[in-house]
Amino acid sequence: MKTKPYILIWLLILLGLSRLAVVSLPDLNAQTLLTPRAYLPLVMGGQGMPTPTATFTPTPSPTATSTPSRTPTPTNTPTPTGTPSGTTYSLRFYGTGTGDIDRVKIPMSNTLGISLPVNIGASDFTLEFWLRFASGENHSGPCTAGEDTWIYGNIIFDRDIFGTPDYGDFGISLYGGRIAFGVHNGTAGYTICGNTTLSANTWHHVAVTRRTNGEMRIFLNGVLDRQATGPTGNISYRVGRPITGGWANEPFLVIGAEKHDYDPNTYPSFSGWVDEVRISNIVRYTGNFTPLNAPFTPDANTVGLYHLDEGGGTTVLDTSGAPGGPSYGERRVGGPNNGPTYDGTIKRF
Repeated sequence: MKTKPYILIWLLILLGLSRLAVVSLPDLNAQTLLTPRAYLPLVMGGQGMPTPTATFTPTPSPTATSTPSRTPTPTNTPTPTGTPSGTTYSLRFYGTGTGDIDRVKIPMSNTLGISLPVNIGASDFTLEFWLRFASGENHSGPCTAGEDTWIYGNIIFDRDIFGTPDYGDFGISLYGGRIAFGVHNGTAGYTICGNTTLSANTWHHVAVTRRTNGEMRIFLNGVLDRQATGPTGNISYRVGRPITGGWANEPFLVIGAEKHDYDPNTYPSFSGWVDEVRISNIVRYTGNFTPLNAPFTPDANTVGLYHLDEGGGTTVLDTSGAPGGPSYGERRVGGPNNGPTYDGTIKRF
């Protein structure tokens, strides 16, 4: 009987298995069976490529950066007054009254045509200052109350409007030795005269107050000297109004002179000293008070403050710090005495 081919194949398989059985399990290394397989480095060109080592790059710690505090841009930074040596002065006026000289001119608006804080009159206000004059100066007749009569005294402050008034005007003068204060609202005007004759060669504190209801008062050295009811309403300067007669001096508050130089014999200018001018947008005094025996310091209601301590130059500084300012003035110098001059000897403070 012939053996079938597949039987031969099975015999060969069985023979192979029996040979493998010669190696028994106890011959195997137990540690090899338990140890996980290690991966060997790839060998190229007979050299092992080193396993790259991760490089630790430290992340820099954030540097604490201090944020600078925000410094607000000042709307109005007062310029220091006085000379480097700290010398103080007053302004000496000589009553020239012509040629747009011997006076201080404070504009009512800035170069953009915007009203400056010192343009008072739309609301209540106080204007105060220290005043002195020598004997034999300021020869104006007796003070007479009435419409616009203040302009016949020796004019100290002039915010007049020439010709037909618009909103109105106001002014202060030394009229026959007494303080006169006048207001015009564009329809009617009135001047009140103080009751006291001022003495020469003496510093006097003068304050005038005005309410929009028409109340007008004069205080001399802290004492109520006169009060009355005058025109009501707005007496500010309307910025941009047409100027009649070509009077370029009109949009100014002028210290020490009649602003238009119209007729110095009829409307004389003041001769004497002025110091420490403060303008406020409130009524500061309603009864007798003791004048401050020191230079004024600005507060929230100060819209113009002029220490008059520059000692030279033509700019008169406003140190009020009022928003929308400063309302700097100009010293217009000229005349026989080159006035107004800074006086470091005869001064209030």
